[in-house]
Formats: sequence, C-alpha cells, structure tokens
Amino acid sequence: MEVLWIGLLLLEVIMMSSAARGPPRVAGKVAHRQSVRLGRTAKLACPVEGDPPPLMMWTKDGRHIHSGWTRFRVLQHGLRIKEVETEDAGTYVCKATNGFGSVNINYTLIVIGECNASYDFR
Repeated sequence: MEVLWIGLLLLEVIMMSSAARGPPRVAGKVAHRQSVRLGRTAKLACPVEGDPPPLMMWTKDGRHIHSGWTRFRVLQHGLRIKEVETEDAGTYVCKATNGFGSVNINYTLIVIGECNASYDFR
C-alpha cells in the first residue's frame, strides 16, 4: 500500500511539473519601433520566459549576431549596441527557443543623426 501511495505522489509531482512546461512566451510589453541617437547605446529587450528557459538568438536584417560583432553584446534578456552607427539601423529579431517551440520579437531600430546644420540667412 505504501508503494502505491509513493507511486501516486510521484505521478502527481511529474504531472504538475510537466503542466508548467511549454513553449516560450512574451512576458511583457514590447515597443517594436525603437530610436537611438548616433553614437549612443541602444538596448533592445527580449522579455521572454519559458520552461525550460529558452535560448536566445538575435539577427539583424536576417544575419546572425555573434561575438565577432564587437559593439554588439547579447545579454540574458536583450541586446546592447554600443556607439551606434548609421548602419545599425534596420530590422532586429530576438528568437527564443526551447524544446517545446519558439517565439520571435521583431524590432525596427531607427538611428537619429546629429542635427548640426548651420544656416546663413543673409
């Protein structure tokens, strides 16, 4: 009888833990259009959660962002771009994947240039 009780308890624990497991999901509000001034730091959040915790991958205009992109750093919950340049403008995607599925968060990054124009009103 005790073995049956332990077996039922173990089955309940397994079912409870597997019920919480699932694909990644967006866990907060996302502003899909972001703007940053030239030379500043841009931060794009990837507010995603899942069980098991998802792996994050970032792309820019379809190209995988990796460690060779020296001004770019993939963080646990986002992407940081230091000393933003005009060429950094574009479409960014955070893809979060675990064994149950994946979810994408898309961003459009707009780089605002310096407005140093001087006018001669003579």
